[in-house]
Amino acid sequence: MERQSRFAFSPLSSMSVLFNFLFSMLTSSLLLDNPLIGGGLYLLGRTVTVYGRWLHPLHFHRLSRQRKRIGVCVLLVVFVSAMLLTSAFPVRLDSTVFWLIVTITFLGTVRPFITQAMIERFTVKGMKPFRAFVSLVLVQLALLVLPTMLIFLTVLPPESWMLLVGYLVGTVWEAMELWRYRYYRSDPDNADADEIRALSGVHAWNTFSNLLFVMTAAVQATLIMTYTFISCTAGEMLLCIGVAVLGTSGAYFLTSLLLRLLGARKRDPFNVMFLGIALWISGLILFSNNILKQSLVSAYLSLALSAMGIGVCVRVLMHMEGTIRKVVTFSLGHEPSQAFDRFLRFEVDFASLSGQLIALLGIALFCFFNKNSFPNTLNELANGIRPLMLVPALLLAFAALVCALLFPMTKQHMQKLDRYISLENQGGENPALRAQLEGVIVRRSLKHYGVKLIMLVLRPFLFHRIRGKENVPNDPDRSMVFVCNHGEIYGPIVTNLYVPFSFRPWVISDMMDVDAIASRTAAGTFALWRLPEKWRLPLARRVAPLLAWIMRSVDAIPVYYQEPAKLRRTFRDSIAAMEAGDNILLFPENSDDTPDHHYKLSGVSHFFSGFTMLGPMYYRKTGKRAIFVPIYADKKKRVLTFGVPTEYDPDNDQEAERDRLCEYLRGEMLRFAGSEDEE
Repeated sequence: MERQSRFAFSPLSSMSVLFNFLFSMLTSSLLLDNPLIGGGLYLLGRTVTVYGRWLHPLHFHRLSRQRKRIGVCVLLVVFVSAMLLTSAFPVRLDSTVFWLIVTITFLGTVRPFITQAMIERFTVKGMKPFRAFVSLVLVQLALLVLPTMLIFLTVLPPESWMLLVGYLVGTVWEAMELWRYRYYRSDPDNADADEIRALSGVHAWNTFSNLLFVMTAAVQATLIMTYTFISCTAGEMLLCIGVAVLGTSGAYFLTSLLLRLLGARKRDPFNVMFLGIALWISGLILFSNNILKQSLVSAYLSLALSAMGIGVCVRVLMHMEGTIRKVVTFSLGHEPSQAFDRFLRFEVDFASLSGQLIALLGIALFCFFNKNSFPNTLNELANGIRPLMLVPALLLAFAALVCALLFPMTKQHMQKLDRYISLENQGGENPALRAQLEGVIVRRSLKHYGVKLIMLVLRPFLFHRIRGKENVPNDPDRSMVFVCNHGEIYGPIVTNLYVPFSFRPWVISDMMDVDAIASRTAAGTFALWRLPEKWRLPLARRVAPLLAWIMRSVDAIPVYYQEPAKLRRTFRDSIAAMEAGDNILLFPENSDDTPDHHYKLSGVSHFFSGFTMLGPMYYRKTGKRAIFVPIYADKKKRVLTFGVPTEYDPDNDQEAERDRLCEYLRGEMLRFAGSEDEE
């Protein structure tokens, strides 16, 4: 029987590994006055043990070609790291204390595999919980005999008791974690399931898988660097453990509380992740500067900032698990199986080890270049820990940012996916919505963050107040048609910046072609701005590629208003978008209504009435009444006003309904403009 955990792949699920890493460093610091050798040996043993098991001849042929290459490269890096550690401390090889550290770190690396094997054996046999608990305790006590003897034979009290308590805490924490994830065995056999291979053709899954891998590796590399610094500066063992554990866990839970208070679920989760990555990277950069300035308190605060950023990113990844499961359900036609859950766990463990491997190489290089003169003061540490040592963690954090940018789904896509799966579970279907989701989830697509960045920059310069937002109904089952005045380029710009609802805009087809954009811009907007005639066309040609890119980025629907044959495509694409749950934004003013053939900068010209065909076409296709919402963009007052919407009435005569819609919408807009209809 499988346990479905909501947070099956939390990148912080291996906190016991970080604790045992810290304990190994503190043991080495206590016995050898050098924490890095213990931490390096622990990471070395863990990497060799786990990767060695995966590269065992019985398992090696089941791994993908890419994983085989990665595994071989990993073992080469491990070998190099071992040589660097050995050459850095040759005088310790004949020391009893040194071999005590080797024994403790070795037991720390093999203990989880023994414990995991026992737990899986209890689970398979269906052993009762109490009996399984007693058996597990007996196994842990047996594993405790050897380290206890070595500790008390080598170390005098009270240090021996401190080491024993630390070893016990690590054992208990590790056993609890393994019990929690007992159904997610990290075995490559489970990663070879048919459904995992089928998902390789799903773009959204591939990008999320890459994000999960890079983010987890970056988290591990950063936390190990953090723990290493704490162990080198905090001094006492209990203080080290307290600062490290409370700092990491406290930042994580504080972040969870903060996100809950801010209502982060109502926002695009990846926008929240970008904030977390920004905090993360900022913390690492500030840490480097504060170390060079030898400011211990500021260094701790910068690490706390980085931990907060990590907490934000981890919480977003955990929140995304439900969405990814729905992506799998949509792509495969059934809910994820046990193999998928285990594969996720395998991915996280593989990524965690990769991050730990990077940290191991950094520690080995640090030990090699510092040789036996390990820094004991903050001044010496500042000279030894060069900014270049932070480069791997920074590069991984930047790589996580790139992977997040490449994830194709936005908040709107996630909401549509929820709606589609709910509809499918009820026995319904929506081919248009499915086709749109397939275009985002299955096929390769990108989110247009470039145009969002441009909008973010423009907002302060074009600040507008929003009025009448409460007039717009909250009806996710029906699409709305937003109708706004044009005002030359003003209307399209401010609506894209400030309309607080998702939509796809109608755009004249010429504005999708670079040459046509240049001609229209030179003869229209630039002429209205009274630019010198000789500058208009050259400047328009330089601006045209940017405008064409913006039109593609906002997913505009081209309007072929001078080509009746192609105009059908406009309505066909619009109705398909409305079926999929999209709203439409259009500007129906007739520029020929003015003497100079420009759009009015204030007031509202007469309308082209063809857009009203969206009402009957949408009704015939879906049986739903489209909602038409008037918007007036007031350039002088810098106000964007939403009027009272009106519904398409299928019972009315078609021509009469066309005239009614145009008159009502234009009348509402004129009322907001404070002007009368000008014939």
